[in-house]
Amino acid sequence: MTSVPPTGPEIDLIEEEAIAWFVVRQDAEGFTRQEEFERWIARSEAHSASYARIERLYHDAAILQGSDRYGAARHQPTTTVAQSRHRHRLLVAVLAAVAVAGLGLVLRGWPGRELPALPSSPAQVLASDSGAIRSVRLIDGSTITLDSASRVDVRLSGSQRRFALVMGRARLDLVDDGRPFVVTAAQEEIAGTAALLDIETSGAAGQAVLWRGTAKARPLWHDATLRQDTAVLRPATARALGPAADRQAASRDAVGSRDWPSGWAEYRALPLGTLVEVVNSYGHTPLQIDDPAVASALVSGRFRLTDPDAVAQRLADVFDLVITRRADGIHLAARK
Repeated sequence: MTSVPPTGPEIDLIEEEAIAWFVVRQDAEGFTRQEEFERWIARSEAHSASYARIERLYHDAAILQGSDRYGAARHQPTTTVAQSRHRHRLLVAVLAAVAVAGLGLVLRGWPGRELPALPSSPAQVLASDSGAIRSVRLIDGSTITLDSASRVDVRLSGSQRRFALVMGRARLDLVDDGRPFVVTAAQEEIAGTAALLDIETSGAAGQAVLWRGTAKARPLWHDATLRQDTAVLRPATARALGPAADRQAASRDAVGSRDWPSGWAEYRALPLGTLVEVVNSYGHTPLQIDDPAVASALVSGRFRLTDPDAVAQRLADVFDLVITRRADGIHLAARK
């Protein structure tokens, strides 16, 4: 920091900049410019002191207004406090305007100065390793459960909560905290206020299942007019997502997959080879089917997908298969 304290008009300018920075930093998504702010506040002790003072004014205003000791019955303000009233009123007015706009505005300028456009803040990246199912509780009380090798980018701002499913599958248990949520996956948006959702994606394709609450889906691609603009998600019903939704293969059975966060799934008439692919997606000891005829057999039942040994034994019992353990995995073959 510089050692020469600024005075007069320069102090006024610093305090106006401090107010601007305080407003900017209220919205983590739209207004965060952390490195630039740190450079600004390090320019002098007056910069850091002014910013600290603005923070105190804002927080004290909310606390002291209803205080018997420091509210209307307090002693007359000193000259120093009186001289700062215009800045205090400016701060309150700006913050009120921001509150009315839901913290969703873009701060383009400030009296006498121009602030450049503000980039979005970095997302909080939630990811899971191959073979692992991971749950994360967010600061708003919501919980995100990530399936194997999945990733969700989270951005929480003062006006909304945004979640982008980059890869894999996730269950989003989103509580109502006064801000709407928006989930993006497979070039579609799903929005609401509170919901329990399963979302999965693979490139430009995906699907969504609503288990609780209400939500609407809206396509984002350029020729989205070919589909309905918005669609209400139906409970416990898989909705295909993405530009090729109408051409996607049959959706994953929603009800049978409901327990996937615990590692379990229930299937009806699923090809054995498909079941093996699902089990292998969890990255444990791979299952191998040595006989194509066995792979096409249909299987029904409840399976713990994260336990390949148990699945292999169950399949061997049902289909009278031989289990052979080798270096490359667990092999299943018809009994000769």
